[in-house]
Amino acid sequence: MAVKRHSRRFIYVLAAVALVNFVAHLLVYPSLPEQVPTHWGASGAADGYGPRYMALVLAALPFLFLLLFRVIPSIDPRREGYERSWGVWRGFVCGFSLYMMAFSWVTEATVFGLIPEGSGLVGSLTFAGLGVLFVALGNYMPRVRQNYTFGVKTPWALADEHNWDRTQRMGGIVSVVWGAAMLALALFAGALGGELLVGLFVALILGGTAWLYLYSYLVFVGRLR
Repeated sequence: MAVKRHSRRFIYVLAAVALVNFVAHLLVYPSLPEQVPTHWGASGAADGYGPRYMALVLAALPFLFLLLFRVIPSIDPRREGYERSWGVWRGFVCGFSLYMMAFSWVTEATVFGLIPEGSGLVGSLTFAGLGVLFVALGNYMPRVRQNYTFGVKTPWALADEHNWDRTQRMGGIVSVVWGAAMLALALFAGALGGELLVGLFVALILGGTAWLYLYSYLVFVGRLR
């Protein structure tokens, strides 16, 4: 199957990049203190510490996600949907994997003072990265074909291809709105404070998700032509 060959080759390339990233972490590892930041609150300030090997655990996470991304297209009952929208899936996997590799350096950046303690910069960078991913994904969502694991998967969209296509188009719009809102949150992360930032983020995601389900249902019952 073509998608399997393309998936295997593409995942191997990203795995090689992840390996280079992991080796770079190993080179820096001896310079880390025994206790390093391992958790950051919503405000972006470090609020949890652990043994320095946790930096390597964080650096290894891209391998876990790449394994999942390798398996998912093969086990989806509608795997032909991946073959028809392979470019979108590949772009998502690449963007998310590179984001995770970049984020794996937050611990070292905090330890070496590149990210000042309590500056809120971690929160800003996190939301900025997610914002860029959502905006990019939103522009390609309409190209996603029916499958059970990628895209906006309402029961009505899965049951009808016309509903699926319309729901993905709306999903693309919502994704761009999410991304733009996250970029705005990234700019004001320090001023908003942790609790308000989390509240706005949750409201944004829940509100957009609820609208997508409602939209898909309205298409199903014929209220939207």
